[in-house]
This record gives sequence, structure tokens and C-alpha cells, in this order.
Amino acid sequence: MNIAVPLTGGKDTDIVWANAYEEPDEAPLWEQGLVTMWFLNTFVPLPLETPLRYLLMLFFMVQLVRYKEVIFPIVLKSWPLFLLPIFGLMSVVWAPSFSAALRTGVLFLLTPLVIVIIISRMQISTVLRCLFLAGALAVVVCVPYFSTMSQGGPYPQKNFFALQMLFVSLLSLATLLNDKALRWTRLLAAGVFPIALFFMLQAPSATALVFAIVGIAGLLSVKFLWVTVSKIRHLRSLVFLIAGALVMCGLIYILNQPSENYMADFLAAVGKDATFTGRTHIWQAGELAAKQHPWFGTGMEGFWQIWNGAAQSINENDFKPYGTKLTFHNAYLEVRVHLGYIGMSLYILLWAWCWYRLLKQWLLDSSVYTSALLVFGAIVFVSTFTESYAWSTFNTPLNLLYVGAVGGFTPIKRKFIGKVPVFVKS
Repeated sequence: MNIAVPLTGGKDTDIVWANAYEEPDEAPLWEQGLVTMWFLNTFVPLPLETPLRYLLMLFFMVQLVRYKEVIFPIVLKSWPLFLLPIFGLMSVVWAPSFSAALRTGVLFLLTPLVIVIIISRMQISTVLRCLFLAGALAVVVCVPYFSTMSQGGPYPQKNFFALQMLFVSLLSLATLLNDKALRWTRLLAAGVFPIALFFMLQAPSATALVFAIVGIAGLLSVKFLWVTVSKIRHLRSLVFLIAGALVMCGLIYILNQPSENYMADFLAAVGKDATFTGRTHIWQAGELAAKQHPWFGTGMEGFWQIWNGAAQSINENDFKPYGTKLTFHNAYLEVRVHLGYIGMSLYILLWAWCWYRLLKQWLLDSSVYTSALLVFGAIVFVSTFTESYAWSTFNTPLNLLYVGAVGGFTPIKRKFIGKVPVFVKS
């Protein structure tokens, strides 16, 4: 507590004024356990995954009714997250399959709503602790799949496995670097961090490796450099100006060397080719599909279906079995194909709002946790150009993105009551 100038209170007693705070009434441990189970259910495939998910969703709906006075104001503040799912629900009117479009639209709507419900009951540090514990349990679940980690382990593909282990390692590092975290969680994080990083390296994903290097360097820089810089007046603004100047100089240097193909050099360095492992062929097919329904798209679940000849042609060219449900490996292309230019506009608005919230929160409080959420947001954003994880439901990338975006709206905060006199013996 902050102590003001002491006043005389008697021969052996002084009176001081102290700031009094009301401690937040946070969700009980059993509720935090259910939230951890929910994050684990969306983190890694589990036995009885679907019935468990339905039971946990029922719990969240009960919480929505119980605490509607707190939750609905946060929903209104987070309105950009719900516009695209609502438009997706409206697509049942023109989608080929009413039931499939309705089901998927509801899932898209529930994905941010669950995060809002969780945020309304916990501090952001508690939510990240639940995410970390879910990640630690996910590492345990992945141990029996060690021999198949190069193919993805329990996940359908190796890139997603590497990304999940990357998130676990960064969550562990953030917990380890946070001085305010519980001691036992920091000890657990010290053990989970190297294991998750080792598992990530078992899947040959150069993209995840680059993200790991940048993410670890960013968290360490915030912990040991940025906190010190922020204490010196105007030095933080000077760092921003210098960083912007360096970026501009780099762009000028690159643009003045048209003969150099830096993109090809970068792709070769990370083990990729000019087609991004065949993704450019799928992107071309997606562009053709998007042009057929430019404004409203095909509707939810209107493309990747067994009866769609265009989708099955992509399967044949990609050497996938007939009926395999693929993705365009590009979140923006998924939105354009399914919801057209209108859906694309809403998706861009969603991302602009998320970045506004992430940067605002980080500038107001440049802690390890807010920095980690900023790093997670950057990873998810970059992945939108080569993967479709951000056009999905109930997965770790979206959980981390939405937690960072709406975390500042949590009502579970320490509240200042006022100053009270305190008698102190000399």
C-alpha cells in the first residue's frame, strides 16, 4: 500500500494514511478447473472429446444466465468479434445445406462468447494460468505419440502439432518470467518449457522454429530491457522512433535492389519453396471459387463438401482421398469463398479491432503477460496467410487471440476504495 506523510498520533503512535483496496471476488478453484479442462479439450484431441465439450458448453451457458448482468456489457464492448459469426448465421438463407450452415454458424458465434464468459469471471493472469496448465497437460497427452511427432503425433498434421507445442513453450516461459505468478506454477513452467520446445523441434516445421526464436527473444527483451526503458521518461518513445527509422531504412534498401529476390532467399532459409509446399495451387483454385459468388460467398459449409466437384478436384490435384475436407491454407480466402466480400470486410474489421486492443493493453501495461498476448496475436496473424486456424472454432490460436483482445474488459480487478487512517507504533 502507498503511505503518505505521517501525522502525529500520540507519544508512541503515528497516524498514516493508506490506500485501501477491495480484492476481486474471482471464480473459485473448481470453476478454474473446469476452464482448464475446456482449454485442454480445445488444445489436444482427447477420448470422449465431443461429449465432454458438450457438457462444458452447458456449464458456460449456465454461467451466461447466472452472470448475464456482467457478461452482456462485455459482449457489447466486444461487438466486432460477433459481426462475422452473425453474418455467417445469416448465410443459412443461401447456403447449400441449412443444417450444416446453422451448426457451423452457432459454433463460430460460441467461440468468442465462451472467452467473454471466462473473462467475466477471472483476471487475465488467472486465465493465462489456466491456459498454461492446459498446455502442460497437453504435453503429457502427447508423450505416448513421441515416435509419430514428425507426422503430427495426436494431431492431423505436423504443422499444427508444432504450433501447439510452440504455444505451450511460450506460455511456460511467460509464467516462468512473471514474478507475480504462483511459485508452484513457475516451478512447473521451468520443467514444461524445455519439454514443449523439444517436442516442437520433433516436427520439422521451420515456421514454428522462427516463431519460437522471435517469441522467446521478445519475452526476454520485455522482461530484462523494456521494463527498464519504460521507467525513463521519453525513452520508450525514442525507442519506437529508432525502430521505425530502422524499418524504413531496411525497406528503402530492399526496394533499391530489384535484382535481389529476398523472398526466395528467406523461403529457402526456412525450408520452403516458391509454392509454399503446394499452397499456391490451392490458392488459385480458391480465387476461382470466390469469383463465382463474390459478395455473399457460398455460405457456411458451402464449399468443402463431398458433393462439390471443385473441392474434389482440389483433392485429386493434392493427392488426397476423395471426400477429404481440406482448407485453403489461408484464412482470408476461406472467408471470401464462404462469405464473400461482405464477410471479408467484417473479418478485416475483427482483426483491426483485435490489434487495437492488443496494442492498447500492452502500451498501458507492458508486463510479461500482456507482451505474451501481443506475441500470440502476432503469431496467429502471420499464420492467417498460410493456414486457416484463425477461420475455425474452439482452438488454441483463437483462444489466445480473443483473451488478449477482451482481457482488458474483465470486471475482476482490484478496486480502490479510498484512504484510511492507520495507527503505527513508533
